[in-house]
Formats: sequence, C-alpha cells, structure tokens
Amino acid sequence: MYFGSVKFFKHLIIGVIILAIAVPTGISMGLSVSNKKKTDEIKSLQAQVSGISTGDTAMPDTPEALFELYKNLEDKESFLKLLSEYDSELYDKFVKSLPAMNGDNTIPAEVVPSPVSTTASTTAATTTVTTTVPEEVPLIEFTTTPPPEVSEYSDIYPELYCDTTKNVVYDEDKDCVYLTFDDGPSQYTENILYYLDQYNIKATFFVVPSGSDECNRLLRRIVDEGHTIGVHSKTHVYNDIYESVEAYLKDFKECYDIIYAATGVKCELFRFPGGSINDFNEETRDEIIAEMTRRGFVYFDWNVDSNDAGGATWTEMYTNVLEQTANVNRAVILMHDHNNGYNTVLVLEDIIKALLTDERGYKFDKLTNTVRPVQF
Repeated sequence: MYFGSVKFFKHLIIGVIILAIAVPTGISMGLSVSNKKKTDEIKSLQAQVSGISTGDTAMPDTPEALFELYKNLEDKESFLKLLSEYDSELYDKFVKSLPAMNGDNTIPAEVVPSPVSTTASTTAATTTVTTTVPEEVPLIEFTTTPPPEVSEYSDIYPELYCDTTKNVVYDEDKDCVYLTFDDGPSQYTENILYYLDQYNIKATFFVVPSGSDECNRLLRRIVDEGHTIGVHSKTHVYNDIYESVEAYLKDFKECYDIIYAATGVKCELFRFPGGSINDFNEETRDEIIAEMTRRGFVYFDWNVDSNDAGGATWTEMYTNVLEQTANVNRAVILMHDHNNGYNTVLVLEDIIKALLTDERGYKFDKLTNTVRPVQF
C-alpha cells in the first residue's frame, strides 16, 4: 500500500522541499520582472523630464497630456517647479484642472511651490519655518493730493495719502458675505485662489508681503484675478508697530510700497494686526486711527471669526462661520492665508457651498471703499 508507506513519506518530503524552493523563486522572479518594468518606466519618465529641462524634448501643451506624465512621476514637486518656470499660464491651467483629473477634487500639497526661500521642519505637533527676505525694500515715490487737514505727523511720509471721497455712498449689502484672508501670501494662496475661482467669488486679501519674487508673483495673481488687496503689516510684530504713530506709519509704508511695486495698486484698505482693538495698542490706537483716517485710508475689522488662527479644527471652523454669519446682516469673515493654514483650505469650499445654498440667499463680494466698514 503506497499511502502511509515509507516511499510515500519520502516523496512527500521531496515535494515539500521542491515547493519550498520553487515558490519563493517564482515570486522573486515575478517581482524582479515587475520591478524592472517599473524601473524602466521611471527611467523613461525621468529621461523625458530631463529632456524637457534641457530643451531637447517639448513640454506637453495640454493639461491632459501633462497629467499623463505627472501622475507617474516620483518627484512631482520638481516637475511642477519646472513647469511653472517653463510656462506660468500653462502651469496655472494645469493646477486648476488637476483636482478634477485626480478624481478627488483636492489639490496635492506639492502643487504650490514655497512662496519664499525657506527651511522648514515639520512634526505632528509643530511647524517651524525660517524665512529669507530682502534686507531692504525700496521706497516707492508717487504723487497724490494730500488732505487739507494737517497734524503733527504730516511731515512723515507726506506722499502717503489715499485719494478718497469724503461723502461716500455705501453699497446696499444686506446678506452679503465678504471673505477676507490675512497674513498671506503663503504656500496655500494658490489653493485659496483655486476655490474662489471655481465659484466665481471675489475676496479680500490683507497681506504681509516679504518682497520676494515668489511673493510678488502671488500678489500680482491676487490682483489679476480681480480680488481686493489691502495692507496688513510688513512685520506683524505687535510690540514694534504699535509703539507709536511713527512706528505704525513706518511699518504700513513698507508694506504699502511692496504691494505697489509688485502690482501697481495703491491700497486704500487696511486691517490692523490683531484688529483695531487689541492688547498691544491700547495707548496708541486712537492716535493711529485718527492719523490713518486723516490720510484717507479705510480699515476693516470683522464680525465673523473662523478662529483658524487659533487652531480651530475643520468642524469648529465650519460651525463658527455658519453660526456667526446667521446672526449678522452682512458678514465680514476673518480667515487666514498662512503656512499653517491647511485646515482653512480644507474647509473653504464647504463653507462656500453651505452659504451659497442657504435659504437667505447670500451673495459674495470683495471689500472696497464703498462698503460700510465693520469696525470694533
């Protein structure tokens, strides 16, 4: 009888040994073939990108063709940087179409290049960023009509005036929503602009510009896409800028000049860092407000706070904005465009959708000098 015999067990042992050798060998050979194929594909893609960078190969000229190349690359960030340098308009088109082609309506983090030269280290708890900015910002000289009133500060930056009408007729803006973003430009500015463009919404950016080439490019894009740009601060260092009227004017002028040099826009609107009433300007704010008003500039605080600067979660931001907006006749919403603003980007579209479909029939607009200011 064969089954259970010595011969059976001998054959069984031999069969097990053969399987023990053959199966791993077969798997290894299969993986080797697969890895070789993948390696060859990667090398081919790298060669194609290398050819584009040297000018030997043409860059694909449609978002669809770019996506076929982009989706299989390991180093997507370098390719996007190459594309932005090669053709900024094509880059913008590709970025706008990328969420739909990805199929998840999100923009990958690598799409937006860092706005300034930075070294950054990130952990689950904190993000530390060191930014390199120009040592000096050239002052921009131009002529406006100074106001007839004079003050003890009239000789400080005498050209820093805003031509505004004293008898402003304010817009009728009941149930209007004004999205405002402080502290940009940042690595998320283009993400914010993407969602605003998707819903044809104009917003307001109160900026803290560095004066770098990348910063200036983003400032121009904000203006070119029809949004309002306003002064926030050059340094955002409360103790320094609120030390005196002279100190505030110096910081304001530096910020103003960077914006003007980059965009040609003479800002009319501004927002105080921390709002017009904060713990740092109690002794100087009345004089600062009086001087900035005398010069014709208009400041805006807010009446809806997303609390994104306070580290609010997606749910908290969504709830804050919708509940507070429901309690005011018109909403000036405070959000932030800064390098820790990932949650702001995640929630922005959902907030827009919710307000657009609300039964009150909200409409979105940007701030101008004909919008009645919201001030603390």
